Amino acid sequence: MSYYQGKRILITGAGSGIGALLAEQLGRQGAEVIVTGRRRAPIESVARRVLAAGGQAHARLLDVSVLEEIDPFRRQLHADIGTIDILINNAGVVFGGPFDEVPLADHLNTLQVNTLGLMAMAHAFMGDLRAASQGHLVNIASASAYIGLPFGSTYAASKWAVLGFSESLRLELKERRINNVAVTTVCPGYISTGMFEGARTPLLSPMLTPERVVRSILRGIRQRRPLVVEPPMVRGIDLLKGALPGPVWDTLAKRSGIASSMKYWQGKQ
Repeated sequence: MSYYQGKRILITGAGSGIGALLAEQLGRQGAEVIVTGRRRAPIESVARRVLAAGGQAHARLLDVSVLEEIDPFRRQLHADIGTIDILINNAGVVFGGPFDEVPLADHLNTLQVNTLGLMAMAHAFMGDLRAASQGHLVNIASASAYIGLPFGSTYAASKWAVLGFSESLRLELKERRINNVAVTTVCPGYISTGMFEGARTPLLSPMLTPERVVRSILRGIRQRRPLVVEPPMVRGIDLLKGALPGPVWDTLAKRSGIASSMKYWQGKQ
């Protein structure tokens, strides 16, 4: 029997990309999936695909950037469907470009969706996770949570915050002896979903396929791992950056393409 059999799983930002693929894979493995997003057509399309493959799925509109709507959403979800076992905070946005040339509204929206919305969802549904026999909070961060990202400064800041929040909450739950709730942080490099169209991957860091990342996420959830990193070399960035003098790291970041990877970002067209 699949680990996910009978589990009710809510995925934010599931109308496309990683979120949609997660919903489809989880549905195939016996989970009851709640597909959420800001636009009705994409989430309903994903839910139909899950149902067509023999899974269970519900499509629900949810914009995590509108924080005051999250608690009413949870109450309605409980009334319509019930509590959840796993929350996958996948919703995210990215804007690239020179910091002062990107509109302030885009910077603030990045933080609102990637960080504040994620935290608000975790807060709203923590009661569900604590009540589950195997509750799980999965937060999608980024490899940019480990390093500075020129031309994507606010995106990196939002993901640094997610990594710090997730690790702090994970340790807090252990300290409070809430051992039935796991916290997993996912830190992938660039993924070929269109979200990072135009970005150039750094040296030795390939553009990841959504399928590879989803496999790693599902394995990490099953194993209740605190951290899922793709590609694995990202794990060494912290050690390398900490071991090298600042000017040497800066030179390495430039020559490896880290410093310029977002310079030509276009995003979804």
